Amino acid sequence: MQDFSRRPTSPASLEWADRLAATSFFNALLRETSHWWLEDNGSDETAVIPLTASRDISLRLHLKHRSLSGRCRIELPVIRAREDERQAISLEQAVEALLESPWLCEHPLVGRLDEARRDTFFKSVMGSRDTIAAALAGRDDLEHLGHGPLGFLEAEQGLLVGHDFHPAPKSQAPFNAEQARDHTPEHRASFALVWWGVSPARAAGDSSRETAAAAMMHDLLPEALAERLPVGFSALPMHPWQSRFLQGRDDVAAMINAGELIVLGDEGGQHVRRWYPTSSHRSLYCPQAEWMVKGSLSAKLTNSLRVLHSDEVMRGLRLDRWWPDVRPDISEYFHLMQEPAWLGFKNDDGEIDEASLALLRENRIPSPEATSNVLATLTQPLGEPGQTLLANGVRRLAARESLSERDAALEWFDAFCRRVLSPLIRLVVEEGIVLLAHQQNIVVRLEDERPVGVDYRDCQGSGVTDHFLARHPGEHVSQDHRITSDMLKRYFPYYVIVNSTLAVTAALAEADLIEEGVLVSHLRDHLTALRERAGSGDTTLLDHLLDSDTLEVKSNFFCYLSGINESTLDDPARIYLDMPNPLSIPSADD
Repeated sequence: MQDFSRRPTSPASLEWADRLAATSFFNALLRETSHWWLEDNGSDETAVIPLTASRDISLRLHLKHRSLSGRCRIELPVIRAREDERQAISLEQAVEALLESPWLCEHPLVGRLDEARRDTFFKSVMGSRDTIAAALAGRDDLEHLGHGPLGFLEAEQGLLVGHDFHPAPKSQAPFNAEQARDHTPEHRASFALVWWGVSPARAAGDSSRETAAAAMMHDLLPEALAERLPVGFSALPMHPWQSRFLQGRDDVAAMINAGELIVLGDEGGQHVRRWYPTSSHRSLYCPQAEWMVKGSLSAKLTNSLRVLHSDEVMRGLRLDRWWPDVRPDISEYFHLMQEPAWLGFKNDDGEIDEASLALLRENRIPSPEATSNVLATLTQPLGEPGQTLLANGVRRLAARESLSERDAALEWFDAFCRRVLSPLIRLVVEEGIVLLAHQQNIVVRLEDERPVGVDYRDCQGSGVTDHFLARHPGEHVSQDHRITSDMLKRYFPYYVIVNSTLAVTAALAEADLIEEGVLVSHLRDHLTALRERAGSGDTTLLDHLLDSDTLEVKSNFFCYLSGINESTLDDPARIYLDMPNPLSIPSADD
């Protein structure tokens, strides 16, 4: 079992941070390229990655476990091999060696890899590793994070590793170390919101409720700041880092000097409210507030600049209007955190300045201690192999109810399929509403260690299919909110099945609680049952999941290596690639 008292200042704990960083890095690389092969060592395997065209020099990775989705349990050190020579090297040396390998530039997303891009990538990968190390060093609750149970806020601010398949899952450009401590969830940051006043001529916003967006925002404004807000001005909440960033722009400074924008200040005073960054950094939670606040953050986290876009904020308003018509037996356990209002300001050309945007999201969490845990933290491989928060919860379930660990794992997964996965798929099949739910958007409600429902967040990652439009012929839907059949078959399986559901099967199998093939067999049975009951629904998604030989996955490694900003791609399909569909692979019998 992991000794959680160790800190990254010791050699053993530095190795801990290296292992976590190396796992995400190599998981992504091995998934996205065929320039490697496996050597079977009996109980485990070695991945061999050639560094030269002649294959005489290679990196060797010891894999203690490899899941059906490609999530590996990597054991350090990395070995550099040349003929019969074997040399243990550091993670830094392994990344440097890979960046000198000629085949790395053959990927169509990368092309010619110049020195500047190579250097930026290397620094980002190592910076991500250092972020993990700093988070480990700053926590006094690592044993609790690894074993749980956790409350909502603990789980949100306990995601220390990040994406399972990314070369730099904790990259935080352009935050420096001090800013990271002050503003990031892994450092358990909390702060006061900064409020701005926006003149009527500059204000932009909309609401799907009877109350205007400006009025809804104003209800959140502390009384002391409300006294400073001129009549007719709208109150705009802002992340403190974003507030300083915008004040550094010449055009914004000019609007402030002209009195069109006013920086009212932060929520100071005797009864200051603290806002906590959740696992997404830019979504802020205050236990005492009716709403969460999600705002633009002009920082590149993983693949994209975290700035809200005008078309995205409108999606929440549409979903808020449509949701009352969703079948009650779908929404009974599946709660959508509605986003019914947004606000920002316009530039000199009359266009919305997207860096200023903020939206309100329903706060459905009754208290920070509520046993509602983000899925990414549940499956996070923080401790020694098998010591995920999910696996330890299943072990508690088994002990309390006198079940075998295998039966407890199967019971947990079946409950996940019924209460979390099934509503997401039925929304597509029966309603034509698509929610691209990845691990950081799925907040699992737990009772007695079992999933009993989900609070889903992030209306930006949503769309509707032709099935929805056929059911609502008079409904106006902008082109950016429409999901074609090809888009549905590409994005939904990646986010909901590969990224989320198979993270659950991987975590349970890595812990030796149950064979992954058994879980995938149950998953296939569950999807088959949904298809059989679909009736007049659209089975395009289920047909693809059950019958296709391949599923598409995002190329995080090469997207990041190329420097692409994912959120502004004209054709996001070009950063996706095929992987074998685990649902089509013969599974172990139950």
